Amino acid sequence: MPSSYRPLTLSVLARWKRLSQKEIGASAGMDPKRVSEYLGREDLDDAVYARLLRAIRAQPAEVSVVTFCLESLAAVEASREEMSPAELATVEEGVLESARLIRKALIEAVRRSRAVPPLDIYPMPAGLEALRWYASELWGLLAPFPEDLRLAMAQESPRFQTWALAERVCEESVVQASRNVERAASLAALAQEIAGRMSGPESWRHRVQGFATAHAANALRVRGELREAEAVLERAKRLWDSGSDPAAVLDPGRLPSLEGALRRDQRRFTEALALLDQAAFVGRSPELALIQKGFTLEVMGEYDRAVEALLQAEPLIKEDSRLMNILRLNLAWDFCHLGRFAEADAIGRQVRAVAAEMGDEIGTLRGLWLAGRIAAGMGRSEEARKLLGQARRGFASRKMSYDVALALLEEAVLLLSEGRTAEVRSLTPRLAEVFESKGVHREALAALRLFQEAAEREEATADLARRVLGYLFRARYDQGLRFTL
Repeated sequence: MPSSYRPLTLSVLARWKRLSQKEIGASAGMDPKRVSEYLGREDLDDAVYARLLRAIRAQPAEVSVVTFCLESLAAVEASREEMSPAELATVEEGVLESARLIRKALIEAVRRSRAVPPLDIYPMPAGLEALRWYASELWGLLAPFPEDLRLAMAQESPRFQTWALAERVCEESVVQASRNVERAASLAALAQEIAGRMSGPESWRHRVQGFATAHAANALRVRGELREAEAVLERAKRLWDSGSDPAAVLDPGRLPSLEGALRRDQRRFTEALALLDQAAFVGRSPELALIQKGFTLEVMGEYDRAVEALLQAEPLIKEDSRLMNILRLNLAWDFCHLGRFAEADAIGRQVRAVAAEMGDEIGTLRGLWLAGRIAAGMGRSEEARKLLGQARRGFASRKMSYDVALALLEEAVLLLSEGRTAEVRSLTPRLAEVFESKGVHREALAALRLFQEAAEREEATADLARRVLGYLFRARYDQGLRFTL
């Protein structure tokens, strides 16, 4: 706090508490005239300021509130030349509303923490349930706030600087990685901030910091920034290895699982599968590692093995409808790749119903696309074209260019199988937004360009469309895969 606010702070607090200078002097053992002189100064030294605060019986929270008001007034004064009175009023109203919300959240956080074990020591097994419950309560308070206010609250209040909250925010980052990568990255950064400020033994803090940093690497991976993800993951592993967690409070399978996902995207498949097997063996969530393994095998084109891994994971999932729906969607895709459309159909109906129930718009859209693939595989071409067209338009409205290309090629296979080359030619202009997208890599674009040129000459065949489609399915997560006829 700037020292020049000190006399004003004392004066406001004295007025608020209805204390006269005579009463303050008596409490401080000071002549009232001396008190008056101090309150009229521009500045006060530490000793005098502390003595007068004690005499006024000021609480730290009261001092902070008054200081905040004075700093806000100073900010208004400094901004007067830059903003109109109306603009200043808008800014200050926003600041005051933010302060009110933060104060309310902090009061609630303190209230809920009364029965929670100490937060500044290595957690004992008996207290883990209470600490994780408290972290969920804190996240419930933080979640409605904008990103910058969450960060400010985590920086300012020790109540939010706990390993359990860092762990909870990491879990949210994992969930968002398949929905909104920017949100996943923001949450991982928040977890890193919390882990960097938490109290406790240094070796424990290093372990938590490594855990949080690995999730930042995961967000970079999902965004396609593999080189940066590699560097951040190496930093995470160094922190993790330099720390200790004798009771395995944090999931020991999380880092190998996240590293396995990165190795898959780097096309280092043997390493990826080994890491995911390790995660399934030592981790607390073997079902997650097995789902990742199934997905890795799908990327490799080993669909039978992918089905096997997913079926191993299925009985391990307990009361998590989101995760179960992800597993079933992947399983249905693999059945389609294997030509087992009847089995895919039974699962696909469940996927669409659950996605709709959860309000998962993207999941519902992918379920629609899946239904189109299944209808095509079962010989219901007209129904398939209708469903695939609906899915393609839904993807286009959300700028999901790669999915647009896949759905369009599925339609093209059906049309070309019936000799309807002119209709395929009329579809190819829809590929323009795919070619303009930054989300489709060079090899995939080259394969699509080859198909587009053949379709425009009305020389495309159903076999060519199938080859490009099969390539795009694998190349989506294997960007070094080359396309050859």
